[in-house]
Amino acid sequence: MKSLFFALCMLLILPVQAENIGIISVSVGQVSWHRGGEAIQLQRGDAVEQGDKVSTGSKARLVLKMNEGSVITLGADTSVQLSEWQYAAGSDSNSARLEFVEGAFRFITGLITRQTDPQLTVTTPAATIGIRGTDFWGGYLQPDVLDVIMLEGEHKLEIRNDAGVVFIEEPGFGVSVVAGEPPRQPLKWGEEKVRRAVESISLP
Repeated sequence: MKSLFFALCMLLILPVQAENIGIISVSVGQVSWHRGGEAIQLQRGDAVEQGDKVSTGSKARLVLKMNEGSVITLGADTSVQLSEWQYAAGSDSNSARLEFVEGAFRFITGLITRQTDPQLTVTTPAATIGIRGTDFWGGYLQPDVLDVIMLEGEHKLEIRNDAGVVFIEEPGFGVSVVAGEPPRQPLKWGEEKVRRAVESISLP
């Protein structure tokens, strides 16, 4: 009886193991991680957890493979927090939210958006990107102007802030947003702008 009581007490005081939401597939250059307010060391093959914050240095690249197949690629000088990532196979209440502060990223969605009402967003200082399942790029090609382009996909992207909302419905079209101003209407990007965006997250 005493041994059972002791075992139950140990279960209560042992730390709860956080759920792994993905792994680091590629890590090149200087990459800094914070978990629970503490700096940690992570490398290729290590698991990432909900709430992790990551910042990449100059010329760095990072690729995350999430637990349902999404692939998130970060370019240099980029800061992102994995604020929420809830996924269970077969569930219709999966949800995720990333907080993007600066830099550039590419997001190829996996199974997390394959439900009746996908709840996947990327928040930025200029606007919130609502995602229903696609391959898109977001980042800053010029200071203080957020650009978002749909690279591939059949589902529209929603670009919203307090001043307005627009939708990107065709691959090759992009939107520019300045914080505090309505998102501009989608425009077909030229080859040079697309090249700059893709190069910002391409592996060296």
